[in-house]
Amino acid sequence: MHTQPSNMKALMYLGIGELKLQEVKAPEGEFIVKVLGSGICGTDLKCYLKGHHMFKPPTILGHELYGNVCKAPENCGFKLGDIVVVAPYVECGQCKICKTSPGELCKSKSYIDSGAFCEYISIPLDYLDKGVFKVESEDDVYTLVEPLACVLNGIEHLKINPYSKVLVVGSGPMGALFALTFKARGIPVAVVEPSETRRNLVSSWGIECFEPGKFDASGFDNVVVAVNKAELIDEYVRKVDDEGTVLVFSGLKKEESLNLDSYSIHYREVTVTGSFGYAMKHFREALELIKCHKDVFSKVITHKFPLEKGKEAFDMLKEAEALKVILKP
Repeated sequence: MHTQPSNMKALMYLGIGELKLQEVKAPEGEFIVKVLGSGICGTDLKCYLKGHHMFKPPTILGHELYGNVCKAPENCGFKLGDIVVVAPYVECGQCKICKTSPGELCKSKSYIDSGAFCEYISIPLDYLDKGVFKVESEDDVYTLVEPLACVLNGIEHLKINPYSKVLVVGSGPMGALFALTFKARGIPVAVVEPSETRRNLVSSWGIECFEPGKFDASGFDNVVVAVNKAELIDEYVRKVDDEGTVLVFSGLKKEESLNLDSYSIHYREVTVTGSFGYAMKHFREALELIKCHKDVFSKVITHKFPLEKGKEAFDMLKEAEALKVILKP
């Protein structure tokens, strides 16, 4: 039987550019998960580099996690030793948004109690049947369920047909997940990426990957802009096929405005849409997709670091050469 200590190690976010491994009080509660791995996402990196209004230091970042149940009450549906994937939030299911859409924009979401760049997290019992899922074995690919769920939400905003060809702009970890998802579904896809290192990696997966400005952008009826550069959105509104769709996936600054080609929108009937986050239907679908294609999606994970080297991991991501980086307590 696992004995949880009274203290634990946590990678604490202490302010812009400041991360430090500290010993903190271990969480209390009836259901405790020992974190086996947690991915560093774009929001974590943004917080580290620029700060974030939702994460005030000192705090623990990280929400793309899976782990091992080390404390659980009887008859809760889980037992000690279960490997579980934990959704960082779940929609309420009762509000107007939840009743008229999948619910990714629900304003009454429930959240887990803590970030996951630490050894243990506590999960409220009323969260178990909504946001905790058993998997058969320990595998770091399960850290990708949450980001893949966001990708699946984005794909729902596209207009995919039997003749579609998709262009993904940017092959960071999210762009890479888009490309691999389309490939897994048999949908023709290509990627445009300025980094030669990333281009070579994506090409090794059997996916066409082009340098910006050095390929023919015609023939694509769906474009995913997976990089936060506003000027690229208008560029691909002009380049996408007639009746095509451009998905604004990466977040832009609140004060940024888009200048879009009105001719393309009116006379060519181009659609510009956006997506944000996921709903639990996407999370469940992502989990099943990863279970069926572990070898495909695990390619996105390029580096793994212990918590002790967390700052090194963030600094590597800052250089934009790694894809998904996993922190492991």
